[in-house]
Amino acid sequence: MNLFVKSLAFGAAALTAVTPAAAETWSLVAATDRNAYLVDLDALAPIDGVVTTRLARVPAQGPATDLSHETEEVMVRCADGRSRAGATVTYDVAGTETDRSSEDTPWEATPAGGVYGPIKSFACDNLRPTGKTWPTIQAFIEDGRGG
Repeated sequence: MNLFVKSLAFGAAALTAVTPAAAETWSLVAATDRNAYLVDLDALAPIDGVVTTRLARVPAQGPATDLSHETEEVMVRCADGRSRAGATVTYDVAGTETDRSSEDTPWEATPAGGVYGPIKSFACDNLRPTGKTWPTIQAFIEDGRGG
């Protein structure tokens, strides 16, 4: 390997090591007896009229050591109020990714109720929840799952 290639590889590795991970601010938007639903407010990213964020489904009960949950990419078109799901990622009890799936779901009207309604309000009306937030899903779980 020549000196230029070695320098380039070292520089890329150094940049990766000091670059912070994407910020996360998780906010509880809905809860049932079975699941807590959180949205990553920092992931609300508008691109070409579509706002994308992540929704997390976390079991409502369990020990602080059980980090199992799912995240789902949610896309909202503010122009017509339609939304659709994107990639879903599943995490095991250790918080390690175990499955990733993606399907092209159709754009559908966003219901006012449920978990997509608040996401549409965050994305299109610039509303934000006023409750407590957590920097990670793990922090939410360790904090008693919002309870």
